Amino acid sequence: WRLGNRDTSTCRAAMMFAAAARNGIRRTTILTTRRHASIGKYPVPEEALSVWYNMFGKSTAAYGAWIVIGVLATETFTGWLSTSLWTSANYGKTFDTVDWSKFKTEDEDEDEEDEDEEEEEEDEDDEDE
Repeated sequence: WRLGNRDTSTCRAAMMFAAAARNGIRRTTILTTRRHASIGKYPVPEEALSVWYNMFGKSTAAYGAWIVIGVLATETFTGWLSTSLWTSANYGKTFDTVDWSKFKTEDEDEDEEDEDEEEEEEDEDDEDE
């Protein structure tokens, strides 16, 4: 028995594969239906969905605002989170978190005092003129 260029064993294999695929789809559909039936119609309470729809879902402008606000809020949160994680992982290694008083020497203190005295003298000279 031939169907086109295929012999009988190839046709039987194709039919068995198709039957297995149909059975897999049926099982998946049944399991999904059972799961939804066990938790209710929707995973979110219908009252909450109704409130959300009345506020944001009825008009395109409100829905667009919902998306924009959601994107901005998510971006702000993820930016804050990544900055916090980066700072905590690199604490003491970045410019903002280094304790610069550890690197201060006595020579720098003297240089700063000399500069302050020079500035005061220049101010006095400017006032005298």
